[in-house]
Amino acid sequence: MAWVTPKTDWNGETAADGTYIGDRFNAVDFNRIKNNLDYLRELAIKLYDEFAINALGSDRTPADYFYADEINRLEENLTTINNKTLRRSYGTAPTYVDNGRTMDFAELNRLESAMLDLYDRLSNESEGRRMFTWNFGMKGGGL
Repeated sequence: MAWVTPKTDWNGETAADGTYIGDRFNAVDFNRIKNNLDYLRELAIKLYDEFAINALGSDRTPADYFYADEINRLEENLTTINNKTLRRSYGTAPTYVDNGRTMDFAELNRLESAMLDLYDRLSNESEGRRMFTWNFGMKGGGL
């Protein structure tokens, strides 16, 4: 799996008549977030102790629905990765319930911006931990 640049410019508003105007969350977005969280976990366990995140199955298609428990698992996965690694402050994720509040553009920006921040920091840490093979002036490389 490859890292896909998160969308961090979600926008939207509610018109005077109550109609939502703005970006819509779809299968492509769900898959990007799900797969980027898997990528972050793989990157993290190269640097930190092994840990698991919630499995979310195969990629979604435009015909699939998103359920509150799946969105909650995305949030839980971000929290787990963060807690097992850098312990940054990324705000408090709401808990979604069936037929209740849905993710809005502000929550999507928070989630994907947090993922991008973790990616940047973990990638930098990984690059900073590269080992150099120096022999400290010893001839023949022996100790």
